[in-house]
Parts: sequence; structure tokens; C-alpha cells
Amino acid sequence: MPKAESAKKPATKSAKTAATARVRKATRKQARVKAKTEARVRGQIPGSFSLAKQVFHIFKSYWKPLGGIVLVYLILNIVFASGIGNLSNSVSSIKADLNSSSNHAHPVVAGASGFLTLVSSAGAGSSSTGSALQMVLIVIESLVIIWALRQLLAGNKIGIRQSYYNAMTPLVPFLIVGFFIVLQLLPAIIGAAAFSTVATSISSASGLWTVLFGALFVGLAAWTIYMLSASVFAIYIVTLPGMFPRAALKSAANLVRYRRWPILRRVLFLPILLLLIMGVIMIPLILYATFLVVPVFYILSMLVILFIHSYLYSLYRGLL
Repeated sequence: MPKAESAKKPATKSAKTAATARVRKATRKQARVKAKTEARVRGQIPGSFSLAKQVFHIFKSYWKPLGGIVLVYLILNIVFASGIGNLSNSVSSIKADLNSSSNHAHPVVAGASGFLTLVSSAGAGSSSTGSALQMVLIVIESLVIIWALRQLLAGNKIGIRQSYYNAMTPLVPFLIVGFFIVLQLLPAIIGAAAFSTVATSISSASGLWTVLFGALFVGLAAWTIYMLSASVFAIYIVTLPGMFPRAALKSAANLVRYRRWPILRRVLFLPILLLLIMGVIMIPLILYATFLVVPVFYILSMLVILFIHSYLYSLYRGLL
């Protein structure tokens, strides 16, 4: 009996080893198949127009707390980081351009050109200190809006003061994720700088170097967009209680795996939608009521951050 038992033990061990080896060989493939299956099981991602409707529904349902949060942000921006002076200067130059081109360009074209000039000057502060303060306020406001959206969509009642007090808890993890997002922007920034330098240099008159560096810029920009398609959702994941930046970035990557292209389409739809909405409001004001351009555009620019976070947070919820 002892010999028989001793003869069985090696066979048992070898069988376990063989089974383990078979599992190890198939681990990578099985993980890939499992991830694809989970991506399909999660269901269809909401469409771009459906997400826009959700944003307007959020505005309609929770306009009081969200409006109060934006009002506080507006006051803080005017007091600490006012860009109204720059907007006034931009409007003055737009008026001069409209007067000079009134006999040559179509009014809608002239108004659209003025609107694009206004948009390009919107992020500039009156000084370097003002620009830095604007960035600080954007971070604070982003945390407040994300916290408020999470609470409101969970059915909880919140106050404005409560939002500003409680939203600051994940500030450090949020900043770390933001730092990684800035790093992911570097390839596109470097590619754009290189392309701009070559395109404006005398030696690129043949156009060959311009084409080569243009292709380089497109490749680097595509790489940046690919990385940001996941990292943008990490800013919402990292605000969860007890979440760390590395875990948030990893969870965001898993969330978009095998679904990047449909997600990219919905994310790229957002700036187009915002430009259309603001253009429809601002172009008539630029043409016929210039005195309203500065206050209306300033209020709209404060609402943009709320719209962006409401849209992306709705998309994030739709991915879960």
C-alpha cells in the first residue's frame, strides 16, 4: 500500500503541473477574449445627441444648485482672475474689422470671424498671474461640479456651500491625474511646434519638409488623442472615495478598452456642439448688439465648464 500511494502522488503532481501550464499558456488570450466579452455585455454607449439631451435634462432638473455653483465661480473669476478687459479689447478690434470689411464680406462671415477671434482670446487673462489664478479656479470648479453631479444624479440634495466644502477632498489625486494628462498632451504640442517652425521657415519652400513634419504632427496628435480618450475619464474615477491616481488611470484604460473609436467620436462631438451653440448666440450679438457681447460671452464661458463636465460625466456613466 505505501508503494501504491507513493506511485500515485507523482502522477497527481504532474497532472496539476500540466493543468497549470495549460492555464498559463492561455492566460493572455483568455484575458483578451474576456475583456472583449465584457465590453459587449456592458451594452451600447449613448449617442452624442442622446448625451446632449441628458446634459440639458440635468440643467433643467438641477438648475438651482448648479446655477448657484456657476454664479459663485463667475464672481470668483471676476474678482481674482478677470478676463473682461481682454474681452473688451477683442470686441473693440472686432468692431473695427466689421466696419472695415462691411462692404466686402458677407455679414455672417464677418460675424463668424469675429466670434472665432473672441473664442481665441477667451482663455487669456489680463496678466500671467491672472492666467494662473484662472487655472486654479478651473481646478476648484471642476472638483465642485463633479462632486455635485455625482450627488445630484444619485438622488441626494445638496447646497452650494456644501459642494465647495466637500468637493476639495480628492484635490491631490485629481492634480496628479491632471499632471499625467498634461504629459500626454506633450506629443501633440511638440509636433505642432515642429510643424509650425518648419512651415514658416524659408528652407521649406519646396514643401517636402512641410509635408513630412505635417505627417509627424498628425501621428503625434493621434497618439495624444488615443491616450486622452482613456485618461479623460480618470478625473471622474479619481474623485471616488479612497481612489488613488494610478488605480484611476488603470480603471479608465480598462473602461475604454475595445471601445475607443466610438468614445472618441462622442468626445470630439463635444467641442463642435459647444462652438455651434455659442456661435448661434454670439454671432447675432456681434452684428447687431455689440454692447451685449462681453457680458453674454463671459456668462457663456462660465457655463461651458459645467456643460463639458455634465457631458463627459454622462458619457462616463454610460460606459459603466
